Amino acid sequence: MNIGDLLGSATGLRDAFEAYGIEWRQPELLWGVLAVPLILLAWGMTRLSRKRSADLFRIATHSPPRRSGRWRRSAASFLTLASLTGLAIAFARPVWTHPMPRDRATVMVILDVSEAMRATDVSPTRLQSARRIVQNAIDRAPERLQMGGVAYGPAAYVVANPTYDHGAVSAALQAVRSVTGAAPGDALAVALAAIPASDAGPGTRVPGAIILISTGDQTGGRPLGMAVAAIEEAGIPVHTVAVGPRGAATSASAGATPAPFKPDVLMQISRQTQGRAITNPTARDWDTLYEAIAEDVVVEPRPEEVGHLVGSAALATWTLGMVLLVTASRRLM
Repeated sequence: MNIGDLLGSATGLRDAFEAYGIEWRQPELLWGVLAVPLILLAWGMTRLSRKRSADLFRIATHSPPRRSGRWRRSAASFLTLASLTGLAIAFARPVWTHPMPRDRATVMVILDVSEAMRATDVSPTRLQSARRIVQNAIDRAPERLQMGGVAYGPAAYVVANPTYDHGAVSAALQAVRSVTGAAPGDALAVALAAIPASDAGPGTRVPGAIILISTGDQTGGRPLGMAVAAIEEAGIPVHTVAVGPRGAATSASAGATPAPFKPDVLMQISRQTQGRAITNPTARDWDTLYEAIAEDVVVEPRPEEVGHLVGSAALATWTLGMVLLVTASRRLM
């Protein structure tokens, strides 16, 4: 076996793994596999030399060969070499890309952070109450759903793109601060745009829903009717949660400035989009809402690093080899 053969075997090993969807984060460390055939070569040469010496000794002394524990020592050697191979592969950080079914159904949560949400007519404030509602809504969401977050004041923006990491969406919405102005039409348009497109045809969206947690007030932005019409055409229901009491209230930050509350506007949005208008949402309300969302399962390639599994197997193999070696040594004593 020459150097060219060794280099070819390492390259061939890498190509063989890649044929099964396994790639490498640090492929240069695969050269460590070359240590195994080198050890085998050195071990074979040493064993051949010892065998010749033993044969000469037996001829001179007429002693029979000693075979006790031989298979255990051979098995221990084999397992040790196998563990070294596994460690070299683990250090190269193999990544296995395998098919993973994913449900693309998406729920976008919209949080109103306008000045009206600072009112203290809901304990402790409307915004704090809305944040609790956001937390409960996301906590009850099934893991199969993608969740995303939109916040709006005078403008609307995505605070969390659709993801299966529901905790990240909740944290992003909880961190948003109150600002002056309210543009719910913009928020609805932004939320609709964030829902992924469907493979069913141009202009279609995956199954989903929008949850609007708001006072219902609007001070600017695109017309609410235009945004609602686009959502209705897309077939996405908007479920609304009105935050605030009936009638006007006082803003916590602006003294006697009225803090608007328009639940009728929110109810009209829900009615037009085939959604639900919820006043005091319970866990059962959220469960019912999520159960109504259809599935849109696709199979996507998912890369997953598996070096830790290979390393664990190598360690277990080495341990077994050491047990066999100790057993063989005791039989010789």
